Amino acid sequence: MKALLIIFLVLVLLAIGIALVGVFFLADSAGAPLGKPRVLSIRLDQPLIDYSPVPYVPFLELEPPLSVATLYRALDRARGDDSIRGVALYIQSARFGLAKAQLLRRRLAAVSAAGKFVECYLETAGEGTNGTLAYYLVTACDRIGLSPAGHVNLIGIYADSLFMRGTLDKLRIDPQFSTAGEYKNAGETFTSYGHSPAAREELEAVLDDLYGQIVADVAADRDLEPATVRDLIDEAPIAAELALEAGLVDSLSFPDEFETHLEELLDDEPAMVGPRDYAGRGPRRGRRLAVVFAQGTIVRGKGGVDPWSQQIYLGADEVQRVMRRLADDADIAAVVLRIDSPGGSALASDLMLREIERLQESKPVVVSMSDLAASGGYYIAAKAQSIVAEQSTLTGSIGVVAGKLVTRRFEEELLGLTHDPIRRGANAGIFTSTEAFTSAQEGHFQALIERTYARFIHHVAAGREMTADEVEEVAGGRIWTGQRASGLGLVDEIGGLERALELARSAAGLGAEEPGYEYFPKPKGLTDFLLGSQQLRLPLRLADLERLLTPEAPRLLQLPDDLQELNRPF
Repeated sequence: MKALLIIFLVLVLLAIGIALVGVFFLADSAGAPLGKPRVLSIRLDQPLIDYSPVPYVPFLELEPPLSVATLYRALDRARGDDSIRGVALYIQSARFGLAKAQLLRRRLAAVSAAGKFVECYLETAGEGTNGTLAYYLVTACDRIGLSPAGHVNLIGIYADSLFMRGTLDKLRIDPQFSTAGEYKNAGETFTSYGHSPAAREELEAVLDDLYGQIVADVAADRDLEPATVRDLIDEAPIAAELALEAGLVDSLSFPDEFETHLEELLDDEPAMVGPRDYAGRGPRRGRRLAVVFAQGTIVRGKGGVDPWSQQIYLGADEVQRVMRRLADDADIAAVVLRIDSPGGSALASDLMLREIERLQESKPVVVSMSDLAASGGYYIAAKAQSIVAEQSTLTGSIGVVAGKLVTRRFEEELLGLTHDPIRRGANAGIFTSTEAFTSAQEGHFQALIERTYARFIHHVAAGREMTADEVEEVAGGRIWTGQRASGLGLVDEIGGLERALELARSAAGLGAEEPGYEYFPKPKGLTDFLLGSQQLRLPLRLADLERLLTPEAPRLLQLPDDLQELNRPF
């Protein structure tokens, strides 16, 4: 019986191996019929993250989420590939941030500048939802097609904040939070009934920046006056016929008519090529650059994905492992660290920064900021040789917040639970959720927060070649757009991954000759993935929530919910 099982496993592995060989050998064909004009076909209908380390195995229907990394490589390759005649972009929904949209807009424009068509099709820009982001992205296309029954919901930006203090009052739960930085307002979710003056000032400034960017780009791409775009935003939602009259779209058509339009452009039926098949893997040997994706809430230990909420966690262990590997690889000329993180554990951020510093002793490290690189996300960027951000990147938030929810009244008065603690040590109960801070403990904890804040200021000052006082002027927990941060010394240049790669090549002394780039961390092996050994974080439990809210260590976490959502789907 045992021998039969072994034979069966060998045959299964052999079949998988043969199939993989077939996949790899056919990768360049990307499934396109020979002789047909090829069109890169991109469909956005799901959340778009920066990078997915899940292996892509078509014959097993094991398909990772579409990522910015895949789209970037596909569009980069298409720009110089004579066999690709153009790009067809279909958008059903846009669930990502404005900074990702700005990167994709430039890559689409680069394809168009190379003499290829870029045609976009919208069933609708929002159906009962805000379609501003979807429409903003397609304005980079040569032409925009819209379904006759669709709408252009170019309605602007809406940011709402949820405050739990009233609920906690009813539940007799007492929030206790300490902060370092006037604008570090994440704790206000639990301690306040509305925005503090500082939080409102910060949010208004961010909204003004992002709104101005959207108006300016739409006006430029659609050949409209900015004042006209503002008027159209105030008049939206806009029905298809009116959108056509206003110059917001170029044609009204059904999907089959859009496909016919592509055939007319090519004088032939096109062979549609998907970005996952077409992007390729990049070089694995020889002199090259490394692009390391650091995305998600920063935690100690292993990272992963919550299978229920799809919340991504960036583990310090993984970042340390990748940085050490790259430091030892003589073929890696320079590293681009691509950050999309709202922050998290102060300790984990510090451990990551240490490995980034050690790596930079042997090769240049350039940071590329995505939608979010704030709090801990900025902490790990601070000492890079250069920092590149999108105009709409949310960054800064140099500050610290930590605290706990005291549940004693809730437990005793509403649930009838009682506690009778016995302790040894004056502060033995400082981290429990059943006891409020004493005045002495509150002062001690605030001092801990202030020390962490001072360390944050020190790292930024050293990395950005600023004095502590200069950093303090732009810190205080305040969040900046990349556009504002570039004028404050927190960011070196406005741009995307392509500019970061250019700076990395230059810093490594590679000249005009462009080496390839490889993505890290590498996807898990197929066997590991199939056997379920990939790291997944379990769904959040009540115990985890208590751990997040108790002050075991100061947390650089996190942007207020309204600002996180602001730079995701509108």
